[in-house]
Amino acid sequence: MIFGPLTLLAACFMRVVSAGPWPSIPLQQPYSSPTGAAYLYPTSIANTLTDAYINGSAGDPIVFTTVGQTYTLDYGRDVAGYPVFEVAVVEGYAQIEVKYSEAYNGLLESQGDGPFAFANGLAGTFRVETFNLTHTGNVSSYFIQGSQRWQSITLIKGSYLKLSSVGFKSSVEQTPLDSWGGYFASSNTTYTDIWALGPYTQQLVCFAPGTQTSTWEITENGAYIRGQKPATTAQVVNLKNYTLSFETMVEYGGTGWRVDTEIDAIQATGPIFVLTSEYPDGSFANIDQSLVPPNTLVVGRGWSLQNQTSLPGYILDKFPVLFNVTEKVWHTIKTTSPGDNTYTVLLDDLEIAHFNISSYGVGDPNPYIPGGTYKSFAFGPWQDQAAYVRNANVVLSTGETVYSNPMTSDDVLVEYGVQTNEMYTCSDSGKRDRFSWLGDRLISARAVMAGTGDARFVWGPAEEAFSRQVSSGQIPINTLFSPLDTKGTLIRTTNLDPLLVDYNFDFMQVIFNYWMSSGNNTFLQYYWPKMVSATSYAISRSLDLDTQLYGALSAPQNVPLGSEKGQALGPASTISLILGLERMAIMASYLKDNGTANAYRKQAELSRIAIDTLLWNSTDRYYASSVGITGYDVMDIAQVLLGEVGTVERRAQFLEKLASLKVAAGYINGTRYEDTPRVVNPYYMSFLLEGLAKFGETELAQDLLDRTWSPMVRKDRNYTGAYWEYVSIDGVYPGLDIFTGQSHFWGSYPTVFLTDYVLGIRALKPAFNEFLFAPLPGFRTEWVHGRVPTPSGSIYAAWGYNSDGKVVLEINAPDGLVCVFVPPFNGSFSYGKEVGVTQNATIISKNSTITIVED
Repeated sequence: MIFGPLTLLAACFMRVVSAGPWPSIPLQQPYSSPTGAAYLYPTSIANTLTDAYINGSAGDPIVFTTVGQTYTLDYGRDVAGYPVFEVAVVEGYAQIEVKYSEAYNGLLESQGDGPFAFANGLAGTFRVETFNLTHTGNVSSYFIQGSQRWQSITLIKGSYLKLSSVGFKSSVEQTPLDSWGGYFASSNTTYTDIWALGPYTQQLVCFAPGTQTSTWEITENGAYIRGQKPATTAQVVNLKNYTLSFETMVEYGGTGWRVDTEIDAIQATGPIFVLTSEYPDGSFANIDQSLVPPNTLVVGRGWSLQNQTSLPGYILDKFPVLFNVTEKVWHTIKTTSPGDNTYTVLLDDLEIAHFNISSYGVGDPNPYIPGGTYKSFAFGPWQDQAAYVRNANVVLSTGETVYSNPMTSDDVLVEYGVQTNEMYTCSDSGKRDRFSWLGDRLISARAVMAGTGDARFVWGPAEEAFSRQVSSGQIPINTLFSPLDTKGTLIRTTNLDPLLVDYNFDFMQVIFNYWMSSGNNTFLQYYWPKMVSATSYAISRSLDLDTQLYGALSAPQNVPLGSEKGQALGPASTISLILGLERMAIMASYLKDNGTANAYRKQAELSRIAIDTLLWNSTDRYYASSVGITGYDVMDIAQVLLGEVGTVERRAQFLEKLASLKVAAGYINGTRYEDTPRVVNPYYMSFLLEGLAKFGETELAQDLLDRTWSPMVRKDRNYTGAYWEYVSIDGVYPGLDIFTGQSHFWGSYPTVFLTDYVLGIRALKPAFNEFLFAPLPGFRTEWVHGRVPTPSGSIYAAWGYNSDGKVVLEINAPDGLVCVFVPPFNGSFSYGKEVGVTQNATIISKNSTITIVED
């Protein structure tokens, strides 16, 4: 069922001249999307490899006269789409190597800031592409590049080439900022800029149906697959003692496949096979022949043949083929897996490799990371390769054929998870983390509603998740953008159990927050049975009945959840359970499902008591990470504040521990994850920022905002105009360097914080029928103003200091909405005919501006 976009209208009245120190709040501007393609061009082009801005040169042609000559293109901030090149002149033919990167440093690396072999996210896996240019006119890449600010182009073959223009055909929304529903500005422009990171990140990571196109082509010759992460079938899984055979025709460079590899999980342990061609005349001049020599079967393991920070890749061996692997000729490949870690590969019925994968001693699965129950085979060549694949068959040692596919039907695209998206979806990141993650939406979905008000990108991804729910109630904690068939849905969803079960509780909070903003009762009623089913599943998989704490363990595979009694993951995960259940209870009561509401409230209360009873360390005055185990982390502190666990005194004592985790850019994780990279995680900081605001710690909250998010709006070579995934502890650069997603939505809470707590507008009832106007006391700035979208129209609000140093505020809301005003100061205030008011005020909106002044 598709729920059409809930229109969040701009208020239809004009703003009056402000009574405060702020300028008038702008109205939402009309905008119509272009009927044709939108093209994006660099703001600067330099005839060298440099991060220096070359002002005014962006429109100049790019002329190559020497092999090795490099141009740097700077787009000013992240863009996304299909790379396009307008060839004006080419003598004979030319080859160019093109790199993409969010941070400039990626251009200094052989692989750009990639490869990104984490997910089949309907975009380029590799951040380096080679183009063979033989004629004038427009040349475009087949793959979307998900997000990048920087691009370099190097001539690697040829004598003369002139490009009249270079850019991207955009694959994402281009709506200007002033046309979105939300708006925020401050006298401190850093906060204005930080707020605006939210809407722009949304444009880079949220996708309308049909915008992220298939990465395979289906032809009468089979599937035509260009170099990318191998895509996995889910039609046959966990095969034992079998042979995979298929026919392949190398178009250029080579062909690739995998066997016994996890399906959509966060492990990748089966072997990778890349079979290279003879590299005939005209092959790309930049082929890394030390990595992938000609006429060779390269065997790897891990995520790809090369490392990418937390996505390790290994070269296990290279087996020379003693004859030419000819391009544009069909070959038959057979791979036998007896199930004892040995593999045999035959090319045209000749054995070319036999090995035992465990003998290399690298790439074994991490027993403490759930790697997925189901494994299968996959197809996908290496960088700058392309090949046809047809007539894929799997035959067991018994002679039984269990899989047979000519690979010539469009159904193949759905089977392998590489079909164009049919639903609204949001990923975490524009470039690497292109999965639709369930729990991370707890932050980013709120940023959508506060920033743009475009509810399609909240209810849309929720519908996508529910469409992949299985009979157990489980919803995938991450999922591909591609539509899936029935078998693919079942396997790909259940393969993620027991990874991050608490994301199910976070997802229920996503829906609650959406309901509060939108008042979309129809959505809530329609999906309520699925929500209850998902919650029941999550409880059954995570709740330790002996302790009443969250007990889903990061335990060795095949260890049942909760089997190691008392080994809870600490307060943070249990509080996710509590908050999810309490918000489910509120929605259940609205729907008059009173039995469910009572059950959820009772369980939430039991778990609250358990945290306070079992996890409080009375000696050192903190909530411990686990029963009987010392240690805590910043997420524990954040969630204790958010969940209002324990007494105010205990929360204050726990908050004192935060100082020991402080670094220049915020706070490090803490004592639970001592072996992880020392970075600042804006996702964790988002929870902490709200927790501090909720606990009334304005100074700490503002300091955190400044430390963690100010680096993201600093106009240097790392600036992307979007939120970052990580920040270095000194705040100088992205935290995991070029691996970091610099258009990453999981740490986008400041857009919400600046609207909800600094401007001070928060919904108290669904659809903002009753809302709070309560700016955070003591926030240091001269003035703020903003516009908050609601189903009834926009709420306009502002506050600042008048010439007497008194706080003055304005509120203008659609007719009939109820505003509860909580002053951000001690003492009395006056508004309208009300003078010397000393308590919170309830104001019925009448489409007129109300001025409130501190007495």
